[in-house]
Amino acid sequence: MKRRRFASALALVATFFIAGCAHRTGANGAFPAEAQWTGRLALKVQTEPPQAFSADFELGGSPQSGLLVFFTPLGTTAARLQWAPGVATLLADGETRQFDSLAALAQQATGAELPVRALFDWLNGQATEVPGWTVDLSRLEQGRLQAARAAGVLPAVDLRIVLQR
Repeated sequence: MKRRRFASALALVATFFIAGCAHRTGANGAFPAEAQWTGRLALKVQTEPPQAFSADFELGGSPQSGLLVFFTPLGTTAARLQWAPGVATLLADGETRQFDSLAALAQQATGAELPVRALFDWLNGQATEVPGWTVDLSRLEQGRLQAARAAGVLPAVDLRIVLQR
């Protein structure tokens, strides 16, 4: 049972990387305001069986150093992810797991390689190219970002983020 809850927490982390709703905030002051976002996320990974996740989140930092917190529908913390060069830590269900990098944690959580570095660029309005991925920033002014990994690259992945202003 505890492993299943922890797997669910990893799934929430995966949610961050392929998404649904978010907004930029400077409320907590831990990072510069231009490096903070909050909102709701949704993730779809076409594994067997397919995975789909969603959760509210707060994100601050950069690909090198940052903090990501996922929340339950009731507003309690479901998972907390913190990373710095050489380490990424996931705290969920009273358990802590460590990984060598944010990318390694994302790979473990989703079963897919995800463009972690590019995601931060995309959130900042930079259409950084990633082989096998397409990104649509045309509605970023309205707070919407969508990215997808082509179906020809398995597993196919869909990322959606809605930034609230």
